[in-house]
Amino acid sequence: MALPACKPSTPQHLQQTADGIIRQSESGDGTNISKSRLSRFEAIIATHQPVLESLLLQLPTSAILDLYHASTYLRSFLQACPTAWSSLSFRRLPAVRTTERQPSPGSDSSSETSTPRSSKAYALDQLLISIVLPFGTCMRCLDLDQTAVSGHTLTSSVLPARRETLQHLSIRGCKNVSLKYHILPYLNLFKLQQSIIVADTKARSSLLALKSLYTFRCRHHRRRPYLTTSLLRRDSDSEPTHELIKICHNLGIWTDTAWCPSPGGRCFRRKDYFSGRGLNDTKSEVWVVFDRLWRSGNRIGRLDTQQSWPTAPRGQLWQDGDYGYEGEALGTQDDTSKLTQTHLRKCHRRFVDDYKCHACGSQILERCEQCSIRMHCMGCRKILCASCSYSRPLPLPKVTHSTAISSKNIESESESLWWVPSARRSPNLMDQESGGANASLAGQTDATPTMETCCMKPQFSVGGGIALLGPGISSDDGCQIRTAPLPRGQGFEDPEFVHLRKGLGRDIGPSETLRIALREGHDPMLYWILFGTAGGQLSMCPRNLCNDCVQTHGWKASCQCCQQVVCFAHDLRGLKTRVCGYRDLSTEDRTIKEAMLRAAQEALTLKQAQIKTMDRVTEYLQKHGTLDEQCEYELAVVTELPISSDDDLQEQGNVEADEVGLPLAAGAGEATNVFTFLPFRPTAFNQSDGPLNTRNTWRGCGSFICPEYRSVGDVRRKCSAMVRKCCKCKVNVCPRCCESACDCSHCKDNFHCPNCFLEFGSENCRKAEEVERQRQAEEVERQKTARLLEEKEAADRIAEQVGEFFAQGNSNGAV
Repeated sequence: MALPACKPSTPQHLQQTADGIIRQSESGDGTNISKSRLSRFEAIIATHQPVLESLLLQLPTSAILDLYHASTYLRSFLQACPTAWSSLSFRRLPAVRTTERQPSPGSDSSSETSTPRSSKAYALDQLLISIVLPFGTCMRCLDLDQTAVSGHTLTSSVLPARRETLQHLSIRGCKNVSLKYHILPYLNLFKLQQSIIVADTKARSSLLALKSLYTFRCRHHRRRPYLTTSLLRRDSDSEPTHELIKICHNLGIWTDTAWCPSPGGRCFRRKDYFSGRGLNDTKSEVWVVFDRLWRSGNRIGRLDTQQSWPTAPRGQLWQDGDYGYEGEALGTQDDTSKLTQTHLRKCHRRFVDDYKCHACGSQILERCEQCSIRMHCMGCRKILCASCSYSRPLPLPKVTHSTAISSKNIESESESLWWVPSARRSPNLMDQESGGANASLAGQTDATPTMETCCMKPQFSVGGGIALLGPGISSDDGCQIRTAPLPRGQGFEDPEFVHLRKGLGRDIGPSETLRIALREGHDPMLYWILFGTAGGQLSMCPRNLCNDCVQTHGWKASCQCCQQVVCFAHDLRGLKTRVCGYRDLSTEDRTIKEAMLRAAQEALTLKQAQIKTMDRVTEYLQKHGTLDEQCEYELAVVTELPISSDDDLQEQGNVEADEVGLPLAAGAGEATNVFTFLPFRPTAFNQSDGPLNTRNTWRGCGSFICPEYRSVGDVRRKCSAMVRKCCKCKVNVCPRCCESACDCSHCKDNFHCPNCFLEFGSENCRKAEEVERQRQAEEVERQKTARLLEEKEAADRIAEQVGEFFAQGNSNGAV
């Protein structure tokens, strides 16, 4: 049966459609529509083709359906306009877990608190059959992600009816659509036809117009790695996934499922799967399947429309670079059009095209999630290949006499390795470390990754999922870790490392100098710690760093007790680390913000007073020409007041040590270098009598100590440091500073820092009393011991006398 031809929407066609609808309504179909009764909106879109096309490209599918139900004329007009149904998206966003209690279906809760009623079964199937197929004769794109569409309806009704026009289909996450029983049987028909008609390109184009197919996470789609032997199992999902990639390659269809090209155990997912199964045969092949749209998840645009747009580039190009509504792309330009698919958009091509290794210059292909993240530095945006990202490069494959190279062998290998261009051996083999020779896994353990995370580590699943666990981690942090790889020199580098490389890390030296500067200026350095050099941009996303970034000074410190790395960006500015001489960082952060707000209010009050006084002086001069004594006094007071503006709270420039009231003592030179690179300083720090500048004697050593309890997702070992907290001012004191603390019974239960001890603790200290009691007890014990010695000596003398008496008696009796 021949399908009706798709008629393009031209101005003449639109005008004929509008006139036909009006004539049909006047002929007696129950409605009476005239041109005078049409609204201005209906008249414009019915007669102006550019306006209609631009409107359809900027409206989501839900808005088009609402427009379809707006009026009788619009319904009839859209039914006769195939352009309105060219790109449709019925996707559903992933469900967000909430902690609120959900009422049961049979409860008597109100409609405001009850859960929304779910749609009926096969409702989407009926919509596709009754509305989309009859009217969408030119449908090009169909998006059904996360929906309950039936695979039978899709392959028996929708796809056969629109096989000549449908160029894109997305069924990601559709659990009722099976690769094994729906998609593969449908594609196999065209594969068989292609094998018959090979040379005829016109016949090939008329067979199937489909150019892209998104199927990740649908039914019978495997996400975990698999062995070659599992392809022979009938109950395994690896065989449909494997066949899908091969069939789509033969038919020229772009699919979102691919194999990771990283060789052997250099792929982290392949190595984890191989070692987790306890395999020892290095000749076995491990196929690693990954989602090629793992960054965006086929969702374009910002999901949270209330969130403000970032001022600096953060790398989430699929959200910041394109517009969309609930994941559906919207736009009229060619590269960001609504009809442009995700894999063809600039926000996706920028992550996968034209990347070379910064060490050896080799071409880097599209890799899986773990390889892309763990072989890419988020500090300087350096990208390394699988050979250079480890401590030992990969050896070249060895060619033996048993593997003689011929033209037929080269052609067969190139055909089988079409997904890894220029590869000499299959990357799935686990004997890459030995160059193809027989060797055990012992040699593979020598090579270690050269990149490491700054502090917390993301959780990678075997199926390719990425999870960030811990307090304060938002959805933006989960998207931020997916921004890999990105090119260098385009503003995507970490702002903290950019600032440190410009001057801070070069001038102050190692991280111990930060403690010196911290001790010299309490308030400014604490502000630098909490807000950082990036202008207050805080992200809890862990960063994968190369050796050059790890060796950069100024972004980390070491715990005083366990010597573990303390990351300034996450541990300190995340308000988790303890610092000697400071209260809990959450309390310090709140106090600093209150001081900044108070200083801003005082500056605003002074500025208003200056403006008001100057207005009075100007008005008086205009009336009288000269100033009296009262006006001269007010004018003198105004000129002596410091002129403040709104820019004082964020002032760029150099800040010297004398500006912040620092004593020029030992270590002041290093502190001056630190303050020189402060991005901004609040006005409250210039006040010598501020609420925070109260520590005049003991300031603490400024040592960093790991948090007492590790948060969820932090796999670092727990620190055993016993940090004591002052019961009066709540300041943390490290174990080294506690060595000279009083150890009396009262001070053990009521610990005071050295400052509070001089002011409050010395009155209740029982050190002298306990020392005196101990001295008296020792004196009593000494007297008791002396008395026992005297008694023992007396008893010894008596015994000696008795012995002498009996000895003398025995001698006389013998005589």
